[in-house]
Amino acid sequence: MGLILVPLVEKAAENLTAVDEAWDNQMNFALAHVLGATIQTALLNGPLVVIVGWGLHKAMSQDLNFEIFNAVILILAIVVAGNFLRDGKSNYLEGALLVLIYIIIAIAAFNYPNPKAAAASTSMGAEAGSHKLRALR
Repeated sequence: MGLILVPLVEKAAENLTAVDEAWDNQMNFALAHVLGATIQTALLNGPLVVIVGWGLHKAMSQDLNFEIFNAVILILAIVVAGNFLRDGKSNYLEGALLVLIYIIIAIAAFNYPNPKAAAASTSMGAEAGSHKLRALR
């Protein structure tokens, strides 16, 4: 849910401003509002989390270990958005396709299994099986 709702709520005002600017055919300003704020957030939040973690003496090795799914989705989103923005023009079809891609990423992320939960349930299942074998002996 955080992958889907947090960006929408966090950037709602900037997104509305960008839509208004795109409606007025000021694509450079619209792109600056959307992409500039997103890049600033990405370049600030990652290092900030690490610095705060150091200050609180929290280990960051497990939390910053991104899965291959997250990395592939990020790279694909960057490539797709870059291809749409290459010509500097926009129309309703490109906007609809970007919204469709956002929905596809949201559905894929929602249905992607949590490997930590799967590993925990597998180990719990193995422990339960060993307890049953001990009871049979």
